[in-house]
Amino acid sequence: MALYLKSLEIQGFKSFPDKTRLDFSSGITAIVGPNGSGKSNLVDAIRWVLGEQSTRNLRGSRMEDVVFGGTQRRRPLGYCEVTLTVDNGDHSLPLDYDEVAVTRRYYRSGESEFFINKKPVRLKDVHELLMDTGLGREGYSIIGQGRIDEILAVKSGERREIFEEAAGITRYRYKRNEAQRRLSATENNLVRIRDIITELESQVGPLEKQAQDARQFLLLRDELRVLEVSLWMDSLAKLGENRQKTKVDLDNAQRMLSARGRELEELYAEGERLLQSMRDKELETEQSRVELRNIEGQIHSLESDIAVLGTQRENGRQNARRLERELELHATRQDGLVEQKTAQEQQREESRKILAAKEQELAKIAHRQQELAENQQEQAQREEAAREKLNQSSQQLHQLEIVRAALESGGQEMESRGKNLESELFRAKERLEKEEGEAKNLETLLEQGREQAESAGNMLEGFLLRVRKRREKAQKLLETYQEEKGALGTLSDRLEMLQALERDYEGFGRAVRQTLEAARKGVLSGIHGPVSQLISVGDEHAVAIEIALGAAMSNIVTKDEESAKQAIGFLKSRDLGRATFLPVSAMAPRKTDGRPLEGEPGFVGMADTLVQREPIYDNVVRSLLGGTAVVEDLDSAIRLSRRYPHRYRMVTLDGQLMSNSGAMTGGSLNKNTGILSRKNEIVRLRQALEKKSGDLKELAGQVQKAQGEWKKAENDAQAAQEEKNQAQAALQSLEARQSQHALLLGSLRQALEGLLEEQGSAQERRRTLETRLAENKQAREEAAEKKEEAARHLEALQAESQELLQSRRTLEEQLLEKRAEKAQEDSRLGALEQSLCQLEELLHSLSGDREERQRELEELSAEETVLSRQMEEKEAVKKEYAALREKKQSQLETLAEEKLRIEGQCTQNGRQAQEKNDEILRMEREKARLEGKASQLQLEEKQVLDKMWESYELTPTAAQQIQKPMESRSEAQRRLGQLRGEIKKLGPVNIGAIEEYQKVHERYQFLEEQRRDLEKAKGDLLDIIGDLTQNMREIFGREFVRIDKHFGETFQELFGGGKAWLQLEEGEDILECGIDIHVELPGKSQRAMSLLSGGEKALVAIVLYFAILKVRPTPFCVLDEIEAALDDVNVLRYVGYMRRLCQSTQFILITHRRGTMEGSDILYGVTMQEQGVTKLLRLQLSQVEEKLGVSLQEKMEE
Repeated sequence: MALYLKSLEIQGFKSFPDKTRLDFSSGITAIVGPNGSGKSNLVDAIRWVLGEQSTRNLRGSRMEDVVFGGTQRRRPLGYCEVTLTVDNGDHSLPLDYDEVAVTRRYYRSGESEFFINKKPVRLKDVHELLMDTGLGREGYSIIGQGRIDEILAVKSGERREIFEEAAGITRYRYKRNEAQRRLSATENNLVRIRDIITELESQVGPLEKQAQDARQFLLLRDELRVLEVSLWMDSLAKLGENRQKTKVDLDNAQRMLSARGRELEELYAEGERLLQSMRDKELETEQSRVELRNIEGQIHSLESDIAVLGTQRENGRQNARRLERELELHATRQDGLVEQKTAQEQQREESRKILAAKEQELAKIAHRQQELAENQQEQAQREEAAREKLNQSSQQLHQLEIVRAALESGGQEMESRGKNLESELFRAKERLEKEEGEAKNLETLLEQGREQAESAGNMLEGFLLRVRKRREKAQKLLETYQEEKGALGTLSDRLEMLQALERDYEGFGRAVRQTLEAARKGVLSGIHGPVSQLISVGDEHAVAIEIALGAAMSNIVTKDEESAKQAIGFLKSRDLGRATFLPVSAMAPRKTDGRPLEGEPGFVGMADTLVQREPIYDNVVRSLLGGTAVVEDLDSAIRLSRRYPHRYRMVTLDGQLMSNSGAMTGGSLNKNTGILSRKNEIVRLRQALEKKSGDLKELAGQVQKAQGEWKKAENDAQAAQEEKNQAQAALQSLEARQSQHALLLGSLRQALEGLLEEQGSAQERRRTLETRLAENKQAREEAAEKKEEAARHLEALQAESQELLQSRRTLEEQLLEKRAEKAQEDSRLGALEQSLCQLEELLHSLSGDREERQRELEELSAEETVLSRQMEEKEAVKKEYAALREKKQSQLETLAEEKLRIEGQCTQNGRQAQEKNDEILRMEREKARLEGKASQLQLEEKQVLDKMWESYELTPTAAQQIQKPMESRSEAQRRLGQLRGEIKKLGPVNIGAIEEYQKVHERYQFLEEQRRDLEKAKGDLLDIIGDLTQNMREIFGREFVRIDKHFGETFQELFGGGKAWLQLEEGEDILECGIDIHVELPGKSQRAMSLLSGGEKALVAIVLYFAILKVRPTPFCVLDEIEAALDDVNVLRYVGYMRRLCQSTQFILITHRRGTMEGSDILYGVTMQEQGVTKLLRLQLSQVEEKLGVSLQEKMEE
């Protein structure tokens, strides 16, 4: 056995977080272990590394489940990797390696990678490598747990895959499917080309007629061109002569106008001089007027000053009269003050006499005070004796008070105890109320605790709901990620297909493809490529440019003519067909001015400006697309062609074509089948792939974020669970406190009842004490009566003492009153003396004022004299200014006369200037007429030049070269009319029909060649499909007979008799019909498969499986507990037969059966010592046999 599984290396896959390696021998390897230890994960690992994409077959819900998810002690891993190494010593696999290692790596973010011998490959490469080895997707090398009887359970048509893999025709079917796909694409292209050829055939005939009309039109147009240009040049010569004559007249008019202008300037200068004289006289007049106004102002000022001086003199006289009156009043007031002073001196003498009498009365009152003081001393001795008697009564009363105090002290003690009892009762009641309030608080807290526990429970439910929602969100995002990833794969496949078509030059003719292939291999040089590959166009213009280019899309651009010649020789020598070549060095651009179309509604642009290319290809693009305008729709094309007839070839955005001759080509087309469309789609797909890849990365981030939020929600839910537990614990604590508090309340109520009993006995003792206090009170009342009598006697004595004291106070008041009167008289005397001093000062002041008034009177008299002198001086100056005013008035009259004379001269000058001005105006109108005539001639000349340029793009120099002499202008105009009539008879002419006919004819030949190539390719593909189908039928029929034969033989060996056979369902094609399985158990008639027992079904399936392995052995088989339903005897038969197949097939078994273990060469024990982590233990049975000296095989057979 050459090709077999050497090892399996696992890291991070499901329950294998650590790197784990399994080495296999070429015999039987058994993997044993308890349920749930991870045995089947090894089968999943082998299935996964070989390219399994179904998560259901991998026993998961999503591909991320294959990555180790973590345990309580281990963190989750970010990726998993499985490497499967097979021995390829005989090179059964088409690779130049003795060992082939297939590796698959998957990241938790969703990326997946495949490697073959550490080189990155695609999943498709892995499938193609393992095709027809039994290890592929439809292979039978891996039978999962509980899957063995599916071979019997599925429908007859669904079990074909395993038989085709066993027959070795899978590779043929894959090639046939590829050929059928290419055949379908070829047929589609053939249909499209046939449609185009049919359309071209309908165009060739009309285009040929249009081309003939166009040639006739060109001949007539050339003659018309020469004749029109000759007439225009003759008109230009005549216009030139008239323009020269007009120029001479205009120059003469200009000279005369200049002379009149100089005369007018002289008149204007004289008028300006007169005006200046006028302004000078006006200025002199204004200065005289200003001087006159100043003189009059001085006169008015002097008159004002004289009036002011007169007023001041009159005021001085009035002030003098007022001072004389004041001097008279001063004399009268001084006499009154002297009389007042004499009266006050008499009052001062009377006041001094009154003060002497007051002092005598004060001496008498002092003597009476001395007598009263002696009487008060005798009365004090009598009061002392009465006080002694009163004190004795007070002491007796005091003794009684002591007894009362003792009784009251006992009463106070009882009262204090009573108060203490009340206080204790109050505190006991207060404590009881407080504890009852505490009980209520505890009840409230208990209720709050219950609410908090309930709230925590509700919060926990909310968090659990959030966990579910975020889990659903994360799963939905992951599903979206998987879908987007699938869409990315679809885009990638589409891009790969389009790029393959582009690489294979799909859509080009045979000659073009062969030429480009030869250039790529270096056989031809100077080949730049087809036009379609050298330009790029936006999607909105792609259809229009493709239609405008037509067959020129496939024209090959070369460096120069030599390169094109070499390529044509290459095609000719090999009989490869024809192609059109465009040498860059020889291409001339088609010149057509598109500026008139700018701003026109519906105009998109000139076709050559809408194409992006390198500058080296400008002439090529302008040669192909020059003169072609791209418009929005057919209506715009018709409107613009009527406005600019026969000038532009127009193509619409949706591919409708209108040539400059007026011919219209259009209809429906597929926008996505063109070469430019394919090129643009490749660009779009690349951009979409980049965007999709970015979106996929962003989506992966969102998945990771959603999973993080899911984890956070789980943590929040766990925290809420802990909070709920805490709330329940607090509730239990409150309930315990409430129970203890109930006991405390009972104790407080008992203490309150004891205090109430003590309070009752204290009230009895208080009544006895009140009786004794009543007796003491009676004795105290008698003693108090005696004390009151002594007190009344003392009060009488004190009343007498009070009378004496009152008399003494009365004398003191009289003394104070007399002293006040004396002080008042002293004050009056001081006031009189002060008043006398003031009178003396006033008399002295009046004497000084009189002297001051006398001096002021003298000063006013002197001032009056000065004012009279000043008034006389002002009158003299006023007379001088009056004389000066008369002189200035005379000067003003003289200036007015001179001003009138100058005004007359100015009027005469203005009249002469107006006459000159009118003459100049007439001359300017004549000049304007001549200028207008010159402009008109120039405009007519420009119109003729514009007509030549617009019609034929000719300058006067170029027109002279084609101008012909005319004998008669009228004869030339008559011939011009005839030519126009003949052109009109031709009707609308398609000038582009000549070139278009050539292009359509070339394209027609090119497409015919392509059609022949496609028909030949179609025939080749049909032959290939037929050969493949025939080979498949022969191989499948031959191998099916072999499988049927081995199935019957193996059935008899394992069942010990009976019959079994396979039968194809009725149908014409053995490659499509179903396969039925029939068995007859030993000693039983033929029975339906559904009536067999579980063990019988399993053994029949094993028999069929072994029969397939005998026909086409697979390098290795992985069988997961397929013998679980067999009894021990059949297990031994199963292992024994498997041992016979070990020469061609390696077996890896997952089993719980002892017989299977004993028949194995190597045992791997699978354990899960750590929860969620699988460990392996390897046991070589041959070494065990050597150590024990026992043959396990012989023991098994016994």
